Amino acid sequence: MKETWFYHLECTTEQAEELLAQYRRRGVKVERSLNPDLITWTVSAQLPEGNHPPRPSRVWQSKAWG
Repeated sequence: MKETWFYHLECTTEQAEELLAQYRRRGVKVERSLNPDLITWTVSAQLPEGNHPPRPSRVWQSKAWG
């Protein structure tokens, strides 16, 4: 299965630590890097891609619209 990198941008230190813990618990390869502003973090996770595109949400579709 193909894997691609997903990025969480502009995270605080607490948010970055929580994301790292959650991804590592699931066995996902994850990295953290400090942004140029020296305050926020970017968390990168290598996640598997699905074979099919996501289905459109039917929550806002009325049966009367066809």
